[in-house]
Amino acid sequence: MPSAPVSIEPVNILLVDDQPGKLLTYEAILDGLDATLIKATTAEEALTALLKTDIAVILMDVCMPDLDGFELAAMIRNHPRHEKTAVIFISAVRLETEDLLKGYRTGAVDYVSVPVVPEILKAKVQIFVELYRKSRELDALNAELEERVHQRAEQLEASHAALQESEERLRLASEAAKLATFEYDPETQTLQWSANISDVFHRNVPERMTSTAFLEIVHDEDREMVLNYVRNVNYGETIAELEFRVTSARGISWILARGRALKTSSAAAHRVLGTILDITERKSAESHQQLLMAELDHRVKNILANVAAIARLSSTNAVSVESFASALDGRIHAMSSAHDLLRQSSWTGVDLHELVQGALAPFRSRSSNDIVIEGDRIRLTSKFGQSMALVLHELVTNAVKHGALSSSGGTVNVSWSRVATVDGEKISFSWQERGGPRCALPERRGFGLAVIRSAASECGGVAQMDFAPEGFRFDFQGDLSSRTQLVGTRHIAILPRAGAIAAANMPSATACRILLIEDEALIAMQLKLDLEAEGHTIVGPFAQLTEGLRAAAESNFDIALIDINLGADNSAPIAEILDRRMIPFAFTTGYSDLVFLPPRLREYPHLKKPYNPADVKDLVKTLAYRAIDHQASDASNQVA
Repeated sequence: MPSAPVSIEPVNILLVDDQPGKLLTYEAILDGLDATLIKATTAEEALTALLKTDIAVILMDVCMPDLDGFELAAMIRNHPRHEKTAVIFISAVRLETEDLLKGYRTGAVDYVSVPVVPEILKAKVQIFVELYRKSRELDALNAELEERVHQRAEQLEASHAALQESEERLRLASEAAKLATFEYDPETQTLQWSANISDVFHRNVPERMTSTAFLEIVHDEDREMVLNYVRNVNYGETIAELEFRVTSARGISWILARGRALKTSSAAAHRVLGTILDITERKSAESHQQLLMAELDHRVKNILANVAAIARLSSTNAVSVESFASALDGRIHAMSSAHDLLRQSSWTGVDLHELVQGALAPFRSRSSNDIVIEGDRIRLTSKFGQSMALVLHELVTNAVKHGALSSSGGTVNVSWSRVATVDGEKISFSWQERGGPRCALPERRGFGLAVIRSAASECGGVAQMDFAPEGFRFDFQGDLSSRTQLVGTRHIAILPRAGAIAAANMPSATACRILLIEDEALIAMQLKLDLEAEGHTIVGPFAQLTEGLRAAAESNFDIALIDINLGADNSAPIAEILDRRMIPFAFTTGYSDLVFLPPRLREYPHLKKPYNPADVKDLVKTLAYRAIDHQASDASNQVA
């Protein structure tokens, strides 16, 4: 881009003569020059002007009353600012050769005699004015050039510093990521590595080596694969990747290579550039994940085995199919509740207080009796937490059927504490019932007593059951230090009494049409049978999203129960249709939270699997009354 023209200040000419008439003459002669004329009648005035102003040319009379022109010129030349200023002497009397030489010795550029030829004098002055102007322009251009050079040098320095910083960041990032680079030359079959290659391979590796030498450090089982990768892969079109193993100081290291070819001047030759990344930790994590999946499979099979055992033991002492189904359902729900608590802690354990409160709260809400819980904050291991959930379920169901919670005024006190003994720390647990029917030893030993004794035996403790007339008492003490951990201060709580309004207290709702969407055939069948037994009509069940969408948009029904997961699909689109139609509905799910649903849909009620028939009945009743309220509201709006 061309530079802007250099701006030069006006040129000044100093006229020095003690006769004003001559000054006027000089001024008339120099008229027309692009310059400013400054007049001085004494040496003092001339020096003052020179100190204040830059002068291009000085026209000076030799004969001055206070100081002659030669002396004034010498003084001017001694000043660094004016040592190169052009001085032209004008004289009418000192015209000898000696005078001329003296004038030139003082630094004058010319010596003009009087009478002056105006054209000649003006031409001479103009020459020095132009010379001064060009000199100033050149100085300005030089200054501008120096500034540009300085700026460019600063830019280059900053660019170099940025490049060095970028290279350093890349080096540090590569070292932190255990990433190295390589260049492979197929003609010489040599590999050039980056300086940190030894850190990536975890062994001493030269920065330059042959491909044959490199194959020696590759794991025996991967050498042929690496050789084929180098020889046969089409580098030119895509980035080729390969995972392989190398032998290192720590045993085996997993390496990820990514490479691509670049054509050189020779059409038949190319060089391969790429990166080398240590992925040993990732491979270890993948292996660990496989172990976790195997452990999950093991846990699921154990849960199924426990359910099968519960079913068989429950059927042994069942007096009817109804009693068997009720007992089995309650025990499975007890295990499910414990499972939820364990899931929340990533299966690291369960707080005993939360386990007790969760097991007893549903039964407490159905009576006017008091249940007092008091105990240290102790954390149980996952396995013992599941066993303890079954123990609590058997204790509370027995109290509801036969004990203190079966009649008004009964109380249950549940307490536990840590006990320090010479044999180590133990846990003392107690269940005490008061105010119920007269207690007596049962005629036969049922499943509940078997569960209690099994849990005590598993934990290395002893269970004591006292069927005193005033109320049943259960005490347990065992060496549970390996299965428990004190995690907080002592906690005391009294479970609140039931609220004044609940779905169970509502009057019976009329039968309604229910849209049922469930992809599990057995669950759908059981729900359909349970709901039809209550007098409801089922629309469906539908197992696929497309069917559910069509039914939700076109069918006639009052309320809906929809499963969240429909195979690989999500039922949120169905819920959106029901929401727009203002039809009450609830989700059915095996998840404990609904974070994968849109925020607006998370507020809708949901029923957790496995289902409790009483909970299904209460939920349907609540939804039915919401449907009635919507219908009444619509009718009133139409009347209005």
